[in-house]
Amino acid sequence: MKSISEKRLICYRFFIIVLLIFHANNTLAIDNTLVGKVICGYQGWFTCYGDGSPTERWNHWSVGTYKSNTGAPAPAHLTFEGYPDVSDYNPGSLFQTGFANLGDGQPSKLFSSFRSDVIDKHFEWMEQYGIDGIALQRFLEETKDGVYKKNRDSIAVKIKRAALKYQRLYYMMYDLSADDTTYFKNDWLHLENDLKITESPYYVTQNGKPVIALWGFGFNFRPNLPENSLAIINWLKKKGYYVIGGVPTDWRLGINDSYSGYASVYQAFNMISPWTVGRTSVSNNTYKSTYMQPDYTYCNSLNIDYQPVIFPGFAWSNWNSGAANLIPRNKGDFMWQQFYNVKNMGIPSIYIAMFDEYDEGTAILKMADSYFAKPTNQYFLTTSADGTYISSDYYMRLAGKATRVHKGLDLLTTNVTIPYYAGPIWFRTSLESGTDAVLRQPNVIESISNVSGIGVSASPNCSVVYNESFHSGLYSIKYTGKDNSTTQSYCSFNAFDVDIPINSNTKLSFWILPLNANGRFVSLDLLLTDGTRLKNMDIRDINGVSMKPSQGRGTINVWTETVCNIGQTLNGKTIDKILVTYDQPSNTEDFSGYIDDIQITSVDSLTTVNTKVYLDSNENILIYPNPVNTLLNFEFNLSELSAVTLEIYNIQGLLVKSFIQNSSTIGLQRLTIDVADVESGIYLIRLLTSKKRILKKIIVSNFCHVL
Repeated sequence: MKSISEKRLICYRFFIIVLLIFHANNTLAIDNTLVGKVICGYQGWFTCYGDGSPTERWNHWSVGTYKSNTGAPAPAHLTFEGYPDVSDYNPGSLFQTGFANLGDGQPSKLFSSFRSDVIDKHFEWMEQYGIDGIALQRFLEETKDGVYKKNRDSIAVKIKRAALKYQRLYYMMYDLSADDTTYFKNDWLHLENDLKITESPYYVTQNGKPVIALWGFGFNFRPNLPENSLAIINWLKKKGYYVIGGVPTDWRLGINDSYSGYASVYQAFNMISPWTVGRTSVSNNTYKSTYMQPDYTYCNSLNIDYQPVIFPGFAWSNWNSGAANLIPRNKGDFMWQQFYNVKNMGIPSIYIAMFDEYDEGTAILKMADSYFAKPTNQYFLTTSADGTYISSDYYMRLAGKATRVHKGLDLLTTNVTIPYYAGPIWFRTSLESGTDAVLRQPNVIESISNVSGIGVSASPNCSVVYNESFHSGLYSIKYTGKDNSTTQSYCSFNAFDVDIPINSNTKLSFWILPLNANGRFVSLDLLLTDGTRLKNMDIRDINGVSMKPSQGRGTINVWTETVCNIGQTLNGKTIDKILVTYDQPSNTEDFSGYIDDIQITSVDSLTTVNTKVYLDSNENILIYPNPVNTLLNFEFNLSELSAVTLEIYNIQGLLVKSFIQNSSTIGLQRLTIDVADVESGIYLIRLLTSKKRILKKIIVSNFCHVL
């Protein structure tokens, strides 16, 4: 009779065999070529004390101490600009910092790039959002320390496995100088022969050759040794590699950030990828005509491929001084304009800097969307820093959209066309300057009758104020006015322009503090796209209080919360504007008060299963049990109307369940299925459309007890 450990070992082996069989059936369809792809730079360099990594310290979140929690990230002790949204990571791979709690009260924790489930999550998102793949950075100088070398080796192996699992592309990109050719050669031979890093159908190739990128040759802050640089390039090319050069902005002219005398080095590369981060901004967008167009023409004349670098924005005020939000993202327009220029010029390859670069604020990876998702005692860049609410995953959605357009699946547009938010958080703000959505135009009156300003002011007021009264943070909305009639008095301020679809679970919440009796007759109001208004409907909050401002709410000089399940009545409608509305038909006199912490969210009433397969530090497969719930959610994109077939196979390759759903729309689709009658075990998912596109997922209901 076999022991439990022996049964599990058999289970693991069958799992690998079946995965390889499924993979082999689709290997011939893999396009792992570089030209025509959108590739993101991937650092993979964040570690935390206690994460099991060889570095045994905090790194890149802060400067930590070896084998100690000393130096944990905290105010005045940090080295990153953007705070990640960590809500979707495995809690076991999150580590407590020295910051205060987040604005929503959750502890301030950070992920470790060393953890396999973190890397898996990143590659899962790449698949979900349609991002082709990554160039994994390897910092040569760092690997001269054996501890860091071991850590980077481990990251490389995990990247290779995640790429296979989620069918994403990857290649290695060295950050190096030209002063140690021997060390570089030995390190690459180690990756090539020991880690076998290129031996994957998802390792990027071009012209039948595996790809490697070298970043750093010719920069005027690196050693000026063109002969050594050329020797490394030629050595790699002789070994059969396609070599990319990550080069200075002024590589072609040999000025400014580039040494002169490096022309022969640059011309030896198979592809040129000039560094642009920090070189162009919203106010100085001449990069296309000054650099990109002549660079592309020059490369074509020499039969060298060209890979422009685009980036979402830039700042490093938390660790290297400079202004906060130095190069603003401008709600995605900044990155999209760069992409538009590349696509409009017909350049076939793009590099996005970067996927996970929180240090310099260039990450497209999920980032805190507001004050609610960042520590309350430290400034961090958020996705909503430009004053409009933008969800944490927006820049991955934007990169996915760019990839679709680049491949001709969607039309090229001059402006961004994807929504700023995609739920389940549709809008939230604590009104904090530089962090949150704020009133774009204070005191814009949407409608008014018999209301004037207080004292000498001719108009009522609705604006964001600092350090007066607030529920959280230091900012809030203050409303003031004077009611001049006992029969009909109202005033509505247009606070936020939005485009929020309402489903049955949509909730509106906010905090209000009235300063006087008339101040109680103010509420958040919603204008819907069909012209109807929340203030005119018989809708009540969860405490039974009418949402009509004319009915009054709150207690004078006390912050109270309003929560309303608006979806129960407004399901299927769309919110066009969020308003601050005063309505008091009977009393005159002044009205004033504050509003803070506004949220519109949509949380499904049925909790869905988040299934995962994790790898432990010894690379053994660990299968985590699901919650008791038996529902599974699937998301996929359709490029045409299609019948979608979803099939579940068991470990023996037998079909367990099959579902067919006819789609009447194009784009993001969601399918929820009940697997209550499916036994615990390992399963493979196959998703087919009329284009025979297959997306494989691994579903785990529980530990693999029996095969």
